[in-house]
Amino acid sequence: MPTSRQHDGATPRVAVLLATHNGRRWLPEQLESILAQQGVEVRVLAMDDGSTDGTVEWLAETAAAEPRVTVLQGEGRGGSAAGNFYRLIRTAEIADDELVALADQDDLWMPGKLRRHAAMIASRNLDGVSSNVTSFTPAGKRTLILKSFPQCEFDYLLESPGPGSTFLMTPRLIALAKQQLAGVAAQADYHDWLLYALARASGWGWYIDDESTVDYRQHDDNAMGANVGTRSAVSRLKLIRERWHRGQAILLARVSREVAPAAIRPGLDEMLVLLEGPGTRLALARRAGQLRRRPRDQRIIGALIALGIW
Repeated sequence: MPTSRQHDGATPRVAVLLATHNGRRWLPEQLESILAQQGVEVRVLAMDDGSTDGTVEWLAETAAAEPRVTVLQGEGRGGSAAGNFYRLIRTAEIADDELVALADQDDLWMPGKLRRHAAMIASRNLDGVSSNVTSFTPAGKRTLILKSFPQCEFDYLLESPGPGSTFLMTPRLIALAKQQLAGVAAQADYHDWLLYALARASGWGWYIDDESTVDYRQHDDNAMGANVGTRSAVSRLKLIRERWHRGQAILLARVSREVAPAAIRPGLDEMLVLLEGPGTRLALARRAGQLRRRPRDQRIIGALIALGIW
């Protein structure tokens, strides 16, 4: 498996995995912002998931004219954004000296995004970097979405470190993900959450940048929006009451245990008992400070667990 240190002062090389589905109207802007990244050598590996709006044809035309763009063909259908990224991870051939980024079809990247995060990976011996984002609406409203609260011991079981479109990762993390996607890890509903869990549970470094590096477009077709506002809160509470969120946390705890070194595994074993076992509600609620990064979220999740809602 590749090591975490990939660079010796040369220009960083980045493979960008671009997942598309009926995104023809936004793709030109997104791809332009990727290919215009400063201070890196970038190539784009795109995979479509059954588009009917001309996306497939546009990608083919673009790849024919732009040597940095390749369209990959995966088996079957992804069926979701996560499913399509899982197909990309399984299919893409990544060089040992190549970092990996994930791209949605409808965002805009800041020009120095990849260079900034590649430098962090090299200087801090990290395996993953993510960041804050700025959501924007068709009406022009812009909102900074903070994800860079201090990391906690088990925050990776309950949340991602930001949208996957902000991620930059080492090839060894992608290789690990490819291994795990052959098993139950493929049942994780969010690829960004899974990748973060694999890195953290392995004891590998991950940094959440407090600079916003992506303009995060909001529209009716978002697979996952900015996750703010009353409507979003009601949707999250519905999922919590249906035990979806807890089920995903249990799944990720099990996957994490498979990759965890000996020093980390006992803590995961204990957390898995609290997540799965009857009569552990209050004990789990007391651990709320280890489960979410934002202090307000820690208080909320603690209360929901104690009340038996989560």
